[in-house]
Amino acid sequence: MATGKLSDINVTPLVDVLLVLLIIFMVTTAAAEQQQREQKKQESVQDKTESLVSLNLPVTQDNDYLADPETSKLVVVIDARLRVFVVRGLSTAAGQDPIADCSGGDAQWTSCFEIIVRTLGQNQRMLKEGLYLEADADAPYGFVSGVLQAFRGLGLQAVDIVTDPQFKATLEP
Repeated sequence: MATGKLSDINVTPLVDVLLVLLIIFMVTTAAAEQQQREQKKQESVQDKTESLVSLNLPVTQDNDYLADPETSKLVVVIDARLRVFVVRGLSTAAGQDPIADCSGGDAQWTSCFEIIVRTLGQNQRMLKEGLYLEADADAPYGFVSGVLQAFRGLGLQAVDIVTDPQFKATLEP
């Protein structure tokens, strides 16, 4: 028998390390792609919202109540041009068509209130849960109070008016 040195390289640890590295790269790549998709989606929604409805919410001094951003309630949005949107979730009127465009003046307001009543009157869930009202600070007070009166005519009791969540920072010197 010939006695010689055995000089084979053991590749098992090398393959194990390479497989672990491959798995790590696959997981991090998938996570990075998911994060990029979420960021693009969020930017897209933000761009649509800013381009369609830019709200200047009223600032209040003593309002510790903040609206739940993950709400299931309906939200009625009134912008400065007196367009009325009905959406799910706060400030998500992106891509929505207004249910009423009341920019024609005081004479059109009554017909707009009727459209709002017709649109929302059949929604039983809204009548039970209530809704949020986001009205631009530059919208005429008479119009916003008319919308609230229309809600009262539907029998809706719970209407939460959304104000600027930055009120404390804005009002503090």
